[in-house]
Parts: sequence; structure tokens; C-alpha cells
Amino acid sequence: MFFGSVSFTADTALSEEHIVIILASAYFPEHIDVQIGDTVRFINESGQAHAVSGSEGLWTTDTIAARAEATVHFQPEMAGRFHGWSDRLIEGRLDLTRAPLIN
Repeated sequence: MFFGSVSFTADTALSEEHIVIILASAYFPEHIDVQIGDTVRFINESGQAHAVSGSEGLWTTDTIAARAEATVHFQPEMAGRFHGWSDRLIEGRLDLTRAPLIN
């Protein structure tokens, strides 16, 4: 299991940061295409503490206080649905895309 900010070796020159805003009843955006080594920054604007977890149970963030954030470094086992609880279950999706070929 992965907890908190997860860090792995990756080529940071090609990595990208993606931002997911945690709202009271949704993630925005709900779907993100990511590559290995990209980071996903979860910013909590829901007004209450929130944790984000992979639906397969392989990773989770620490609890993110209201107006705080947590960053995870994407790895293949993190692909798929993620979720958290506010007044109800909210879900999003991280899809693994192939890195462009570099000559």
C-alpha cells in the first residue's frame, strides 16, 4: 500500500503536473490522462478534510485539510478510478497514456 506523497524515480524533464480540485461533491477534472512520473496535485476546496484513495486500495493520500493540498507521483499501479468521501462517495479517474517517442 502507498500512503501520503509517493515518490518514485522518473525522468522529471518530461514529467507534467496535473491539478485535481476536490469539491464538495466532485473532483475537477474528473478524468486525467497521465504518464509515469507525472505528479497529481489534489487541492482541497471542499470545505472539509478529505482523503483520496485508489479504488483498488493500492494508494491513498494522507487526510488533506480544507484549503490544503497533497501531491502524488503517478505510477502504473495507480491507474484507474480513485475516490473519496464528502457528503457522499465521489470518484475520478487516472488513465495511463503512453509517453511520446523522442528521437
